[in-house]
Amino acid sequence: MRFLATSFWDRALVIWVPLLLMAVVAIQFSAGVMRDLPIAVVDLDGTAVARELTRRLDAAPGLRVVAQVPDMQAAERIVRSNRAYAVVLIPADTERAVLRGTTGSITTFYNASYSTASGAALREIGAVVQAYAATLGTEQAAALAGPGQVRRPPVAAQSTILFNPQSSYELQLVALIHPALLHLIFMVAVASALGRELRDGTIGAWIGGEDRRRAIAAVAGKLTPYLAIFTGWGLLATGYLAGLRGWPVAGSVILLLIGYVAMYLAYIGVTLLIVGLTLSMGRTLSIAGLYAGASFAFAGAIFPIESASSFARIWSALLPYSAFAKLLSEQWIMGAPAMKSAGQLLAMLAFLIVGTGIGLPLYLAAARRPQAWGRR
Repeated sequence: MRFLATSFWDRALVIWVPLLLMAVVAIQFSAGVMRDLPIAVVDLDGTAVARELTRRLDAAPGLRVVAQVPDMQAAERIVRSNRAYAVVLIPADTERAVLRGTTGSITTFYNASYSTASGAALREIGAVVQAYAATLGTEQAAALAGPGQVRRPPVAAQSTILFNPQSSYELQLVALIHPALLHLIFMVAVASALGRELRDGTIGAWIGGEDRRRAIAAVAGKLTPYLAIFTGWGLLATGYLAGLRGWPVAGSVILLLIGYVAMYLAYIGVTLLIVGLTLSMGRTLSIAGLYAGASFAFAGAIFPIESASSFARIWSALLPYSAFAKLLSEQWIMGAPAMKSAGQLLAMLAFLIVGTGIGLPLYLAAARRPQAWGRR
């Protein structure tokens, strides 16, 4: 604690760096749902049907028509300049096809370089076009057969989004990115705390002359402040989303907080394993950055891991964050029974047991071997 009080960068690593990164993520996704995604319209028809479709596209809450251009070359320049995510092409003779009772073809070109925004715009455009097509179909049937002869379709499909009906990116991503950032910073902080004693050659004076029980207690004592501080950050992250932003926890808040503690304990075990095997602060920090930094991509929370390669599935299983991400989804969003998430807690504690069982004896042994000290 005295060292943290006197070391600016180590203190920053546990105080303002987590706060700054969490605030950036929170502000970035505070809108929750994407609105007013810019699109361009190429109207080659110039008829009332085309104008009404353009009006409906602009009126959709998720879209904003930023340009109506005469040809695809002009639309391409707009997309390349990042002024629009998609282009809607209304071909010539669209209204004539509608009046003849045939199908007019509306084409959407979207920028897959920005897959999330373009995908959202594509879905919104599809919904607007389908809704307008249904309206035109009803009007045509009424004109031909008479208003009294038009019936609704006998079967209609209805899709309902489970657990996140608002399709909020804030709930989906902030709840996952905050612990992803926290566990990365936590692992770096713990690696620094343990590796610094080896690098500076102070491990001998610290625990080299202690018996095994007292040495273990000293290591646990060194890591306890980090565990307490980052558990507090986990509590703050949960309180921000659930309390301030109003996304209630569907399951158990207590189990969710226990999950945070279990995740940190798991990464303590992993860090002890790495520092015990390498006996080098620099190598431990490098491996920690690679190991924890890849967690978000391989956790299966955003990209499905079930259809990934064998390597990706194995790597995902070797990451404590993967178990925590499942527990978070089960307890925060799905409201799953507590016993369903107990397996995720056991998986995270397994990392603590295995990592500590192998790495801690190696670390304690290094305290009595001066030749292992001073490595960068």
